Amino acid sequence: MGNSTLITDYLGYGTLAARPVAPNLPAGCLGVYYATDTGQIQVWNGAWQDWTPSALSFSGSLVAAGSGQGTAAAMSSEVNLFTNVAAGTGAVLVAGLVGTWRKVLNRGGSALLVYPHVGGVIDALAAGVPVAIVPGGVATFWQNSATQWYSE
Repeated sequence: MGNSTLITDYLGYGTLAARPVAPNLPAGCLGVYYATDTGQIQVWNGAWQDWTPSALSFSGSLVAAGSGQGTAAAMSSEVNLFTNVAAGTGAVLVAGLVGTWRKVLNRGGSALLVYPHVGGVIDALAAGVPVAIVPGGVATFWQNSATQWYSE
């Protein structure tokens, strides 16, 4: 567990656009910023991370794309609802911090191919190999390391 000798390392508020790119903090110090225009609370621990209790990021009416990992639709929300899925199209998991998760719902007409980020793997599959989610199906993906995702 890290700590600092400061009572408040960094505490700020204002619009999201006004948030500093990187607060002037020594390594290991904590910063908190409240975005008044979006209601988001963000925490700095070497990079800004969204920390809004009880609020999940959601992307709906998504369209699967591409024919491989490099052209698939990127997913960065915690909950991703695909409603338009053609045969052979898919989505790619955007890499995040360890503990990042993505729930993926397929409400399209074909199987949705879910790829790991470039250099990543899902379960025990080879790098870049997708997992298929059947129409009407759902899967949750957890990032266990910089390159490893697990599905359930």
